[in-house]
Amino acid sequence: MKNFPKYLLTEIKLRFRIPVSVFFIFIFPLFLMFAFAESFGKKMTNYIPNNIALIMFYAVLSASVVSFSNDISRYKTDNFYFLLERRAGNKFAYLLAQVASFIVIIFMSTLVILALAHYRYHYVLPDLNTLVLFYAKLYLYTLPFFLVAIIIGFASKNISQTSAIAMPLMFISYFFAGMMVPYAGLSGTMKSISGDFFLTQLLSDLTHTLTKTYTVTPNWGLISLSGAMILSVAILVLRKSAFVRK
Repeated sequence: MKNFPKYLLTEIKLRFRIPVSVFFIFIFPLFLMFAFAESFGKKMTNYIPNNIALIMFYAVLSASVVSFSNDISRYKTDNFYFLLERRAGNKFAYLLAQVASFIVIIFMSTLVILALAHYRYHYVLPDLNTLVLFYAKLYLYTLPFFLVAIIIGFASKNISQTSAIAMPLMFISYFFAGMMVPYAGLSGTMKSISGDFFLTQLLSDLTHTLTKTYTVTPNWGLISLSGAMILSVAILVLRKSAFVRK
């Protein structure tokens, strides 16, 4: 792990050299916040305070499900991990550095979101203790989606297939988690499905951390089961991939 800082710095630099990553992690969440606040916000006076956690998660899903899976697929196709190991590098440390670099970028993106929400929409920033707890949960809840990216990246045959899976999955997650249409605006079967959706429940707990109000009551048994299933599939995919196999 002695090369981890070097790996991390390299990956952070690479993030800003990929225009698509910059767009989806920084510009896209800000655009959606502005668009939804200007539309839904006119009818829902507390739209920004009640949805700031969801807005931050636009960046999380963009970074993990889309950008990270594409990076894994590209590195796999270029035999990067194999060549790194041949040169006495540590591919597991590098994969961890990739995740850590996105964690850093997500933190930067969420700070920009908070700043814009504060100065443009007069959002009152939480106290330091609440923010620390919120970010601890935010990072914890990002882990399953980085595992999803690992599943997609290593299971796909090439980067085109990865993109064809990751991008629709991200937007479907947006929709079912109430990130495109507010959960309160859903009805019938769609609202029932959304209420039981893994991401909806995670976002509800994040929202509760900031507002003391749940969107839906989290089912921690379901959340734990979903997380365990994602972890199991990720381990299985890794074990069957060339990344682990010699």
